[in-house]
Amino acid sequence: MKEIKKGYFNVRTEKNKLKIDYMSGFIEKSKINVDKPLFDKMCKDGCVNYNKKYSCPPFSPNFKIISKNYEGLFVIMFLCSLNQISSTEYNQVRIANVVMKSKLDTLMRNLEEKTGLKYLSTGSCRLCKPCKLKLKQPCKHPNKKRYSLESTGVDCDELTKKLFDISLQWYKNKKSPEYTSVLCGLICNKKDLKIIEKNLNLIINSFGC
Repeated sequence: MKEIKKGYFNVRTEKNKLKIDYMSGFIEKSKINVDKPLFDKMCKDGCVNYNKKYSCPPFSPNFKIISKNYEGLFVIMFLCSLNQISSTEYNQVRIANVVMKSKLDTLMRNLEEKTGLKYLSTGSCRLCKPCKLKLKQPCKHPNKKRYSLESTGVDCDELTKKLFDISLQWYKNKKSPEYTSVLCGLICNKKDLKIIEKNLNLIINSFGC
């Protein structure tokens, strides 16, 4: 495992100034728990996007297959403490996730451009509303579409515990968690880490307010 890097940046919303913590680090793929059939089943049983988005199961590939020519995964997580947000409990989670997903998408697209690597995103693809699959049409942006880590079978909760010593938390029973987080990764080799980390710092520094 590579040394874990940590930091934060601030983002202003209409009503709040949020401190977003971030963590990053490399993990060898042999240490990543992947169970594609299990996560496909979980998605089928509990997610409204199953079989309705090209980025989601059953269309998403297996992490073991798409990473076969690489050594591991460079993981980036954003985390926001929800006590910073003055809103209802459900909206606290929604606001934080909208802000973090937007920033993380910007970061990862920029890292792709700088490194030539492809990233695995957080949540389902948001390029088209609705996804062309619902209209029984081909994907409109096949080269821009990205799959989430969990859709490829990666156990993200175990991944964050192993890499960052942090558990994922969710809104449930109409109660907000202490924090919410979003997670992405670049499938890469160890030789790629220097350029990834250099550009990661430059891009995140541009987020400050």
